[in-house]
Amino acid sequence: MKKNIFISLCMVMAVTAVLTSCKKDNDVVSFRATISNYRNTDNSGKVYIDANRYANWINGDEVLINGANYTVGVTGTGDNRIASINGVTAVTSGGYYAIYPAECALPTPTTGTIPTTGFPQILLPQVQVYRNDNPDNPAQGNQIVDAPMAAYCAANNTQVGLDFTNLCSLLKITLPSAMEVGYITVSSTSTPLWGRATITGTDSPTLSTPSLTDLYTTDNTVTLDCTTPGLHHDASGASQGVNSAGPFYIVLPPATNVQGLTVNVYVFDGNASGQTRRTVLKYSKTTSNPIAIASNNIYVTGSLPTQGEVVPDAPFPNLSSGEFSVSRTKKVRFALGNLQYQASTKTWRFAQNQWDRIGDAAGNTTTYDNGRTTQADWIDLFGFGTSGVSYSPWRTASSTSSTNGNTPYPGYYAQTHINNTNNDWGVNAIVNGGNQPNKWRTLTESEWYYLFNSRNNSNNLHIPVLTIKFSNTNKIRGTLIFPDGYNGTRPSSGDEITIDTWNSTYANTGAIFLPVTGHRKGTAVTNFITTTTRPYQYATGYYWTSTFETYETAWARGRYVKFDSQGDSFGYTETYWGHAVRLARDVN
Repeated sequence: MKKNIFISLCMVMAVTAVLTSCKKDNDVVSFRATISNYRNTDNSGKVYIDANRYANWINGDEVLINGANYTVGVTGTGDNRIASINGVTAVTSGGYYAIYPAECALPTPTTGTIPTTGFPQILLPQVQVYRNDNPDNPAQGNQIVDAPMAAYCAANNTQVGLDFTNLCSLLKITLPSAMEVGYITVSSTSTPLWGRATITGTDSPTLSTPSLTDLYTTDNTVTLDCTTPGLHHDASGASQGVNSAGPFYIVLPPATNVQGLTVNVYVFDGNASGQTRRTVLKYSKTTSNPIAIASNNIYVTGSLPTQGEVVPDAPFPNLSSGEFSVSRTKKVRFALGNLQYQASTKTWRFAQNQWDRIGDAAGNTTTYDNGRTTQADWIDLFGFGTSGVSYSPWRTASSTSSTNGNTPYPGYYAQTHINNTNNDWGVNAIVNGGNQPNKWRTLTESEWYYLFNSRNNSNNLHIPVLTIKFSNTNKIRGTLIFPDGYNGTRPSSGDEITIDTWNSTYANTGAIFLPVTGHRKGTAVTNFITTTTRPYQYATGYYWTSTFETYETAWARGRYVKFDSQGDSFGYTETYWGHAVRLARDVN
């Protein structure tokens, strides 16, 4: 059956895994998993697409059954592959509710734990990671596809077992020739293609259209990340994609009336040389009519354009080319700009230039509470841990007590350590930083200290005070940090260099420049100088670390690193103060 749109119904994903109960002993149950031998000329399945084009369990797969994870053990090959799940806690009522993959299950909002009866909500990821069964030669291998499935078995049923149902469908994308694919994005103008989704039914479970409510983004785009080892499109030309014509598969949820469905394939073109960025080509295709996506199907794209459009880095990250040691065993790359946020569109981005800062302009000085969600001005001074998960990004004001209007309530606006939590700003998708969540993080205080003072040759790689001169009345003070191993030209602390000198001498060294920013309380920004009415050297930069001050538990205080005319130092202050944020990515 064909439709007059570029997505056509190709076939039914009729590959089903049947788990048959085979043993109950001492309050545990063992299940045996087999794969249906149904195949078709283009049969792609729930987990793995092998050389024979049918679905297989992978040894080590984890299945969630009644709130607990169990590992699938696989023996045999081809049609004789047998999988088993052992040690499942037996139940006397309610039955067995199984989810694959296990990690997509969500805790309940009230208890914070995954329910042990009934199907939990699942989270369809915004970013799907490309994996291949032949990583050394992807063109000769096949993509491993993780597609959500659900199964149910009554507690007293020892014969039928767990019959898994595909909750979603696959979009199959084939290129006209082998290309080095970095990312494939699929978006809709009307329908979320990722997010929280609810499973209904038991014997034939079905999935609702996902919702982005409370996920702090309105972006309907789902991305297949094909980069190796991930998000490495940077000034050094270190990007590596998957060199293949496909097919590539993206998991899509069921939905009706999906409008403006668009597929973008981003490929790297040509070779990298030195510090030259690689050319990025985008191949794009959009549906002309709304479509419906049913579960348990495979859809295919029509022909993509034969010629790609040259595009900027977006949605690729703006990373420094240099690597910076932040401990004896860990290195990072920094974003090439401070973090910024626009409330009206819930958009996070990095500043276009390393020295850009908003300071006391509109945005940082706009009302921070009621009505703030409609403001189109960008802000770049954030309260501690204001990723949007616990506190809104614009929240930088304290509450005041009734007895002293200048004193915040003890512990008000409190956060604990934000590293490795959703309170770190890096949890968000950043549009010019890969546009994918959980790819960035804030350094700890000890990591900043190591960077400045403890790494090899640190004294020569850190210029505490530097001024970039754009004109006689436009000068920006900051601190300059060179990457590990740099042994080229370097300025002295306190020097003033022109923008031409920066561009010709330092821009391509992989160094990062952190400008002075001032800091903000409520709508007042202080220690930020924009003119020469006061000497610009009085300006100060404040950057949050991810470290929480625990000396006085009655107050909520975050640790920061500070830059001014005297150099750099560390300190702590109440978390409602607005400071700048420069994110980093761990080097894989």
